Amino acid sequence: MNEFSLNGGAYVGNTRASQPLATLKVTPNMLMVTIGFMGQLYFNVDDIISIEPTSGLNGSGIRIIHSVTAYPKKVLFTTGMGYQNVIENIKDTGFFDKTISDQVQYYQIKKMQEQGKLPIKTAALILLLAGWNIPPIAGLIKGGVYHAVSYSRLSLLFAFFSIILTLFSPAFRTLVLKEGREISDMKKSLYFLLLIITIGGIVFTFVSRVPFNK
Repeated sequence: MNEFSLNGGAYVGNTRASQPLATLKVTPNMLMVTIGFMGQLYFNVDDIISIEPTSGLNGSGIRIIHSVTAYPKKVLFTTGMGYQNVIENIKDTGFFDKTISDQVQYYQIKKMQEQGKLPIKTAALILLLAGWNIPPIAGLIKGGVYHAVSYSRLSLLFAFFSIILTLFSPAFRTLVLKEGREISDMKKSLYFLLLIITIGGIVFTFVSRVPFNK
């Protein structure tokens, strides 16, 4: 099966992913733009009205004009590859050939479109946000800025282990990800977030030792 995959950056609505955290992936039956855990967009060929060239401060790329109401209208993918080369590679997959159609995958994509762009279940997202925000708020209430900074390490630990479990525990992953979403499509962004959290944990460890007025 012909498949085309390209790393780059992306704008999906108001969400931005810098290069190379976004991926454009095309098969004979699907075009996908993923920005990891921040969003995954799946398109059948009849969802796409046109693919236009775009350029800006972050480089050239493509703008996907689509008809999927559950997705933001603004879908841009930026890359160092020229517009014509991107289009030719998409054509080579057979994606634009409407005679090639996997009906099972077609309706699977429709189902994922109805779920919206976020790959994380709503209940899981609420719990993750609560686990991230409660410790510093509790610390602030208890003892001001010093305790808020100190308690923030619990938020980082919570996020760290949540990412580790999502990456390596299939059982935990089923609790977090929506049906049909693949961890392989968000590993890059999760590893990047893991790096940021690790650096943040080190910084907070040093900051918490600074003598604030308690």
